[in-house]
Amino acid sequence: MNKPSIAAVAALCLSMPYAQAQGAGHFRFEHQYIDLKFNSDMTYTHVADVTVRALDEVGAQSIGQQYFGYQDGREMGTVELAETISADGKVTPVTADNIKQQNGVVGGVTMPDRKVIQVTFPKLAVGDAIHYRYRYEALKVDGGSSDFEDFDRALLHDDVRVTLSYPKDLPLQYSAHEVGDATTSGDDRSVREWHFHNTQTVMPDYDTVNGWRLHPYIMVSTYPDWKAVADSYQVGAEPQAKVTDEVSSLAAEITKDSKDEREQARALYDWVRKNIRYVASYIGDGGWVPHDTHSILANRFGDCKDHATLLEALLEARGISASQVLISANTDSYVLPELPMRDFNHAITYIPSLDLFLDSTADMTPFGLLPEMDAGKPVLVTKQFKDVSHTPVITPEQYKVTRQVHIKVHPDGSGTRDAEITSYGRAAVVTHQFLSNIGTGKEDDWVKKFMADQGWVGTGKLNVEKHDGSDIERYRFNQTITNYLYQPEAGEVSLSTGIQGPIGIAAILKRYSETTRTADARCDPFSIEDVIDIDLPREMKVVYVPKDISLHDDIVNFDAHYQKIGNTYRMTRSWGFHTARSTCSPAEYLALRPMVEKVRKALNSTLVYVPRKG
Repeated sequence: MNKPSIAAVAALCLSMPYAQAQGAGHFRFEHQYIDLKFNSDMTYTHVADVTVRALDEVGAQSIGQQYFGYQDGREMGTVELAETISADGKVTPVTADNIKQQNGVVGGVTMPDRKVIQVTFPKLAVGDAIHYRYRYEALKVDGGSSDFEDFDRALLHDDVRVTLSYPKDLPLQYSAHEVGDATTSGDDRSVREWHFHNTQTVMPDYDTVNGWRLHPYIMVSTYPDWKAVADSYQVGAEPQAKVTDEVSSLAAEITKDSKDEREQARALYDWVRKNIRYVASYIGDGGWVPHDTHSILANRFGDCKDHATLLEALLEARGISASQVLISANTDSYVLPELPMRDFNHAITYIPSLDLFLDSTADMTPFGLLPEMDAGKPVLVTKQFKDVSHTPVITPEQYKVTRQVHIKVHPDGSGTRDAEITSYGRAAVVTHQFLSNIGTGKEDDWVKKFMADQGWVGTGKLNVEKHDGSDIERYRFNQTITNYLYQPEAGEVSLSTGIQGPIGIAAILKRYSETTRTADARCDPFSIEDVIDIDLPREMKVVYVPKDISLHDDIVNFDAHYQKIGNTYRMTRSWGFHTARSTCSPAEYLALRPMVEKVRKALNSTLVYVPRKG
């Protein structure tokens, strides 16, 4: 796939959101003409002629700069025309000084073979339009080529036309969804044309996944099958992962204290993720070939392919067979297209002997885990490819948090709340990120802001255990709150932990707020265990304690138990999802929703108290 888009160009090693959906109601595509011309040697050109009009100030800011990427030597990108068209039709060409080409850079480093063209449109105001024509040429292909065009229904498209031209003897496949189709044929070439327009936006369901299947789209591929895609990547990647003397020496040093294969793999993975800085590349999907290990080690940075290449070479140097893996790293795509395509944006590593996938670009993710964007995905293991594989779905035990809380309420309504949050697996990674974002020595500043945001008057202390990126992280949050109860004479005491921790309960519940669905939804497994003790003063008499509740089905488990120990009330609660996939179909979502609604109500349980007489 290689197509220019508003605000971003999708790229291998760059997991970027499809930014156009953000333009709903802010700009419209007046025309979008795409011409695809494939040649007998499977090279091709992609010419996009596009006019986009800003409907408001947000739209004007959104479309004011466009970016186009390609890989030098293998591809060519050319801006053939760029101009601003005012609301009254006046045309202002983009001058040469507003079309800048540079090496693809992120984080202050350069990759000379990555090129980015930035076009800045002048005199752009509300009601004005940008018009550009961009030519992309695939000059070299490895075993095949492909192109994917989709048109988001959340955006207005007045006139879309996609034309495909190819030699009759080229074994090309195509697939089209909800676009008008017409075809013509010459002596030696076939021409196919598709049309689309929408004058009303259709917003997607909340937290939709695999949403591209609901959009009109066109796929074109010269690959006969997924093996051809894997092989085409392996052709360029295999020589770059050659085990050199430099690699062998480094691998031996890193693993000198490792006793077995798994320990060696752990040591090598940890070294790469901590010592090779990850740099995403604005390159379009033509960046199909990694750098060699010497360059990666010399620079101490690399994109995802470079990470996977170096880790593969280090593993092979210790006799541990490994392969690079093509994957769509995001939280949207959990199915492959119906055609074999180069529709991947990330590369990771697979170790067959350990049946283990690793992503060394995720520098906070400990050995044995994958980041959220990699889990439960169809992938191509490129070395000795056999069939489409799948990365493992996270288990509840790998995304787990325990929260132990002690609350002491005083007669005047003030109180203390001490919480200990322990995170496991992916939840530990989220906790590590949370604590790292606060920054060492900045804990008191965070506490003040947190207390103020929650409306608490008082003081607090965040006590952090040493966090080093392991698969268990723990911290404690102690609060002294003057206004814990606004009405100490009578009212409710919330059974609240006071701090959520790494699993976003509110976000999970929000997923199930819709009464209908048209697209697949997220339904990740997780596990939460709570123990909350509330000490009440003698002056308060509890007149209502929630009833014990147990809710179970094939996916949801929820148990809450309440008991009185002296004048302490204890709630013990455990709940979570157990799913075989990271996603649910619309039918599965609707079947799951009633149980989630019961859980939502149970989570809002409180103690009710009145003054004690005498």
